Amino acid sequence: MDFSELSRITSGHVEARIVQAAVQLGVFDALENGPLEPLHIASALHTEARATELLLNSLVAMQLLEKKQNNFSLTAASRIYLVTDGPQSLTGMIRFDASLWNCWERLAEAVRSGKPARAPNMYQGDARETETFINAMDSLVRARGDSEIMTEVLDWRGVTELLDIGSGPATYPIALCRRYPQLRATIFDLAATLDVTRRHIGAAGMEERISLLKGDYRTDLIPGHYDLIFLSNIIHGESYDENQRLMAKLYANLSAGGRLVVKDHILDTTRTRPPVGAIFSLLMLLTTQSGRCYGFDEIKAWLEKAGFHQVTQIDLPPPLTSSLVIGEKSFVS
Repeated sequence: MDFSELSRITSGHVEARIVQAAVQLGVFDALENGPLEPLHIASALHTEARATELLLNSLVAMQLLEKKQNNFSLTAASRIYLVTDGPQSLTGMIRFDASLWNCWERLAEAVRSGKPARAPNMYQGDARETETFINAMDSLVRARGDSEIMTEVLDWRGVTELLDIGSGPATYPIALCRRYPQLRATIFDLAATLDVTRRHIGAAGMEERISLLKGDYRTDLIPGHYDLIFLSNIIHGESYDENQRLMAKLYANLSAGGRLVVKDHILDTTRTRPPVGAIFSLLMLLTTQSGRCYGFDEIKAWLEKAGFHQVTQIDLPPPLTSSLVIGEKSFVS
């Protein structure tokens, strides 16, 4: 690593905060209908003119806006990802990242104490906080194209009953039910989350295909039997032992021949690669009781102890940064 790369890393928060402020102020939304001069943008945003122009120039420098004859306009990327109402808008995730700023500020304290920087309540304590978190998950998955990839990478033939644990906004079940007419989905999630989930399902017109079950997978029994059980970004929020218990519980919910699919950042045996997973573990330090990212060897051990066989890993294509771990339940016990 040379000086320039180190300098880029140590000042990376600056560019992140510029984008977060621009989204918060509505800069990209203001330019959705065409180029504008700085004074017109400041007037629309109710911001100070000089400060607004400084922000706009910085966004041009970051290649998120274009500037011609003192008129600012969207780039192709900002039109797709940074306009709030766009089908691939990432703004929900950007707003959530901005809400975590105070947590990251306390990283050194968390490393000293080993304790999270906020209440590890899965964003259930405040309705606005819950909605910000759940909408961020939907925003990220839609912007990145996760759902479309998931419909292709797994064989969904013969799957008629899907259980999605901790589904949040139901982005995956909605996409899968649209693609596969034989599929019905059940979502098991926390009460405050389901208030948001219900709105996403209603907007998609999927009330007849997707059922909601309220509960906490740590403590509550999960009713029903399913052909496939899906856990996306669940295990990184839990301890090793809690994940082991969850896999054993879910084994009983699978029909014979069924599959359990874990989607997460799957680390190698060094626990340093892929880098996104090693870094993400620090966010879990800040926001959960004892979560982190896990290696394939650890997940395989949980699944095999629970009774699963033929445990395999599938690495998902870019821009996704996660992998799948799949365990199968035998047709005979």
